[in-house]
Amino acid sequence: MIFNLLRIHQTKALHCYILMTLWILLIVVGIYKFLESKQKLTETEVSSASYTNLALDAKTKRIFRICNFPEDISTGDEGAIRGSKWYLKGLIILLRHGDRGPLQHIKKISSINCGTENSEILSSYKAYLRNQSLPGKVSWAGPGPFHNFPFLPVHPTQCHLGQLTMQGIFQLLKLGNLLKSNYEDIWAKLSTLKPSEVLVYSTRYRRTFQSVLAFLFGFIPSDVLEKISIHESQSMSFCFKDCGCPITEKLYRNVKKSISQQLQSHPAVAALAESTGSTLFSINGESTATNADPHFIRDALLTFVCHRNGLPCDSPVNCIRRQNVVGIFTYTDWINYQKWRDRNWKRYCLLKSYGLIRHIVQQMLQMVSDNGPYLVVYSGHDHTLEQLSCALGLPNDPFLLRYAARIAIEIYQENEDYLANNRGIYFRVLSNGVDVTRQIGFCRNTVSVSARVYLCKMEDIVRFLHDDYFSTLNVTNFKDACLR
Repeated sequence: MIFNLLRIHQTKALHCYILMTLWILLIVVGIYKFLESKQKLTETEVSSASYTNLALDAKTKRIFRICNFPEDISTGDEGAIRGSKWYLKGLIILLRHGDRGPLQHIKKISSINCGTENSEILSSYKAYLRNQSLPGKVSWAGPGPFHNFPFLPVHPTQCHLGQLTMQGIFQLLKLGNLLKSNYEDIWAKLSTLKPSEVLVYSTRYRRTFQSVLAFLFGFIPSDVLEKISIHESQSMSFCFKDCGCPITEKLYRNVKKSISQQLQSHPAVAALAESTGSTLFSINGESTATNADPHFIRDALLTFVCHRNGLPCDSPVNCIRRQNVVGIFTYTDWINYQKWRDRNWKRYCLLKSYGLIRHIVQQMLQMVSDNGPYLVVYSGHDHTLEQLSCALGLPNDPFLLRYAARIAIEIYQENEDYLANNRGIYFRVLSNGVDVTRQIGFCRNTVSVSARVYLCKMEDIVRFLHDDYFSTLNVTNFKDACLR
């Protein structure tokens, strides 16, 4: 009896054990299935969230404008003076290179398509360049010191550090073509230019050389382009003979120190920059001062934004969001505005741009004396345009720094006045197609041609260069200004 009861209890215990085992097994299987599905969902989220789109709205529209997409490049007020009273004598154009890859290594750069849609002018340009390299073709004189530089990006769809993209090529082709349409009706000289009447300078970077080549193809006759020489500038500021100025280094350090102090006084921005930079640059959680610099982060973000590639993610919970981008760009725009109010920055720009302004005035005088050249082009960087604009006393313009930006200086002669003392000689300055002549500090008596078109007397810029340029520095010449 006792034995039978014991067997019954053992059987029940065995059944309970089996049932419990089965129940635990079912729970484990269920949990596994749940985790498996969760893992698959996470993998899907990581894949789909590896790039989050930056939607176009009121705040991001300003950011997209900095990209200066080829389809957004439009004609401005260049060549707006028409009629028999004014005669266009010559043209000076300063360019910023087109769209390029980032200046710092960024994650997932290989997945970004930096190409552009094909177009008629882009196809025509490629065919032109192929024709120049045919066997037996007369070697093109243009490259000069740039003879070993490729004319086009080596990899048309890839982003490379600091290198021009095919989108950048397209930007300059379109810009040249648009400016040609603005000037060809009022400046007959444009279609009859001789190679000796064209003067072109570029800094020794692929992106500036390739940019000016594309611009000229769209702007001047191709048979002239084949015969001109592109001269190398040793300086990003095009300072020519007026480059040695030790004090500029101290002034620039002071400007950078002020910018750094501004960042330290905004800990929320510093934290935003550090987290955003970590997703963009760092590997294994490492971080550097450069990777947390809002200006370097801004530059890297443009690579994603300007190729409509979306924003990168490390995981579903660690993405660069819209607010990251808006915050970085808003802050850097504000810092740039503050920089233009810094007297160290103003002095720095005056000294860095002196050689360029002096060279520009020389070319203007050559034009009005009928010695030529009549078209002068400088292909440089955002610093080139920014420093020149500041030295001329123009207000801060954030869109001056966008890709394929331009400053145009038009030189006019009044038809009724051919006096040798230049009283009938005027010029106007346009920034990205907008007439800013009236905003130039030294243009004392501007002449109004229409509601938004103004002219400045040639004598005003000559007087500014020779008499007033260094007045704010309490010296009278470049040498003393650089030594004090």
